[in-house]
Amino acid sequence: MRKIKAFTLIEVMVSIFIFTTAMLGFMSFHAHSMSVIFDNESAQFAHAIAFNLVEEINSMSFKDFKSLAAQTSSRTKDTILKSDNYMGATYGVSPFYMTGDYSSESSYRFNRYIQTLKYTDELVSGAYVAPGSFMDTLYVVRVEVFWPKRGYGTKECYKGVSNFDKECNSISLPLVRSNKQTFKVAK
Repeated sequence: MRKIKAFTLIEVMVSIFIFTTAMLGFMSFHAHSMSVIFDNESAQFAHAIAFNLVEEINSMSFKDFKSLAAQTSSRTKDTILKSDNYMGATYGVSPFYMTGDYSSESSYRFNRYIQTLKYTDELVSGAYVAPGSFMDTLYVVRVEVFWPKRGYGTKECYKGVSNFDKECNSISLPLVRSNKQTFKVAK
């Protein structure tokens, strides 16, 4: 009688165990990478709307900026919702919306704040500035964006909300700008 070459039951069970362990590791890595993508995509959108506002302010005429500075001496808020099509119809506000993988939270919101303070304000610079000097025309513009962390999509995020560090993300972009043209334009 010839001996048949084949795998034993123990060898098959060991190979299934090794394969299953490898697949579980791969699946946990995949789940982690999806959560990182979610966090990165929401942060990317928050940075985009913050930089958009900073660029708008930077490109304003001196007259328009002076008017803006008068209107935003206290914090002014606007909220951008998923349904706003802020970046166009193909890019919604909720993370993963472009790929269509994850957009079940219809109230996922980004709150954008703007505040303009005179540079001479002690809270801003703390230094003495001579009246009528160029430094006296400067303003500090703070653009802040708040948005919920993964798992807290319906959370209304702003400074001072309960559990802010646990449930909300934020960025703040400063901009220093003059409200007066201090150079002569060559004709």
